[in-house]
Amino acid sequence: MSPQVSIIVPVYNVDKYLQQCVESLVNQSYHNLEIVLIDDGSKDTSGQVCDYFAEKYKEINVFHKANSGLGLTRNYGLERINGEYVTFVDSDDYLQQDAIQRLVDGLDDGKNDTVIGGFTKVTDEGKELYTETYPEEVVDNGQVYSHLFNRMLGSSPDEHDSIKPSVWNALYSVKLIKTHNLRFVSERELISEDIVWDSDYYRYSKSVKVITSSSYYYRYNPTSLSQTYKPDRYERSIKFYKYMIDKTSKTEIAKDAWLRQTKNLFVAVRTCFSQGTDRPFSEVRQSISEICEDVTLQNAIAEYPVNRLEWKQKIFIMLVKNKQAKILAFVAKQKLI
Repeated sequence: MSPQVSIIVPVYNVDKYLQQCVESLVNQSYHNLEIVLIDDGSKDTSGQVCDYFAEKYKEINVFHKANSGLGLTRNYGLERINGEYVTFVDSDDYLQQDAIQRLVDGLDDGKNDTVIGGFTKVTDEGKELYTETYPEEVVDNGQVYSHLFNRMLGSSPDEHDSIKPSVWNALYSVKLIKTHNLRFVSERELISEDIVWDSDYYRYSKSVKVITSSSYYYRYNPTSLSQTYKPDRYERSIKFYKYMIDKTSKTEIAKDAWLRQTKNLFVAVRTCFSQGTDRPFSEVRQSISEICEDVTLQNAIAEYPVNRLEWKQKIFIMLVKNKQAKILAFVAKQKLI
């Protein structure tokens, strides 16, 4: 018999997108579904939209609660599902009709406990920007953490071999989650709750199949928290970097994890530089200068094999190392970072 799949959808102020999201779930070609919509204290009409769909479709369950953020709302859902497997969908995204079927097929009748797919990035209007797919593979024999999860931490110095650590378009074993009492941290506490979840979950996973599917449509939102300028973004990035370095430092992947996470830190620095560039030049230069002076960042650069990076990355890191804030601010203002 086909296993029941629970889909957890945290909902917060997305009435513009929610209908498309939910309709893409109820119209899946795979039918043994439980769809859990969790209204996380929405202030728009999202809660009413959830109730409308719950009345219309028997496979939909709706919960309303006080706002707590994405990570904790997923935990709320995990405590209320009945399926054997679970996946997560963001409420402004949507799926192709075969998305869940392809994930379930990847279980290979229970041989694998987890399935990971790629995604298609789309604009607000649904125009495809690019597709991220991964070569099909099965990772097992005690290598899930060291040969799969490690790539979720970022790319190695001279390769683009990372896998996006997002929890959507992935199918997880509910038995494994319940056995080890796995839960998300709040994104308000740590800037990337997904990778923290992954670092716990893949410690216990025995066999993961990566599939070529890109049937998950991830909507790029230029006004989202990840895209807009936040003065404390670097501070939060450094806090997260230190947390994950500490978390992986006593594992078998410690050395590789440090390399991958440090390269990801450099990416985070570029993001910090590239956002908020509509501010006066003096302000951009000052904030860049403060980041360049950070001891943790400078120590990471000193220990990292910068010579293995591609030339553009190498130049960027050398400018940061030498604290060339004026040049970096000029380049950032020209949208060249």
